[in-house]
Amino acid sequence: MKALKINELKRVNDMVSLKGKAAFITGAAGGIGRSCAAILADAGANVTLMDIPAKADVLAENCREIEARYGVETLVCTGDVRSEEDVTRMINEAADRFGRLDIVFSNAGVAGKNDNASEIALEEWQKVIDIDLTGMLLVDRVGGNKMRDFGNGGAIINTASMSGMIINKKDVNYMRSHMVAYASAKAGVIQMTKSVALCYAQDGIRCNCISPGMIYSGMHEGWDMTPLNRFIDNEVPLKRFGTLDEITGIVLFLASDMSTYATGSNFVVDGGVTCW
Repeated sequence: MKALKINELKRVNDMVSLKGKAAFITGAAGGIGRSCAAILADAGANVTLMDIPAKADVLAENCREIEARYGVETLVCTGDVRSEEDVTRMINEAADRFGRLDIVFSNAGVAGKNDNASEIALEEWQKVIDIDLTGMLLVDRVGGNKMRDFGNGGAIINTASMSGMIINKKDVNYMRSHMVAYASAKAGVIQMTKSVALCYAQDGIRCNCISPGMIYSGMHEGWDMTPLNRFIDNEVPLKRFGTLDEITGIVLFLASDMSTYATGSNFVVDGGVTCW
């Protein structure tokens, strides 16, 4: 083995290209999901957008816009990531449609309500854990096994959160709860990602996760922004929300040949919050 010379280095456009590849994205009706599906399509991948059945119309519109702008093929899948039967059906639909599976972006999740340890209902705890952690395992496992069957390697990307590394401050000026279920689930995602990475390493399948911070994704529209703006001013070193453009780049990096030696890692995109 020898160090590469300049004329032996791969070209950036070649490494970032996803032309001819197929990606499966969960939670694709939301801001992060649709935006990351779009950037994967912009890089050349055919994309399957998945979310719950109630979001089917939103998924269809997102697919129409992606096809029109990027000239790739798309597929809508609906189901419940908590159901192994649903996840298996959807992954098979995507693989059958495009004849391969190269990228899985496991992004579906919920935040929970009244999420303090002293008062959270067990049903609420179970819902968040089932969707945010168990659902992510199912998508990773079914997707990873399908990639292994194809034998072409691949990339799995999980959405964790800065809340998997810190506990939100419960303060009238900031957050309404410590988010015990959400924080527990997202911490689990970070650790689960490492285990999944090791499970599939010999198959050429990489697994990494991203930990977004305060990304303005559209879910905040209609909210009272005063507490969140106080959080931004006092807790975020960059003093602003992140944009969807600022989360898509890391997903494209992890999906592409730009990151072929990265696996089992957590990539934090939080404006510096977890530096404190």
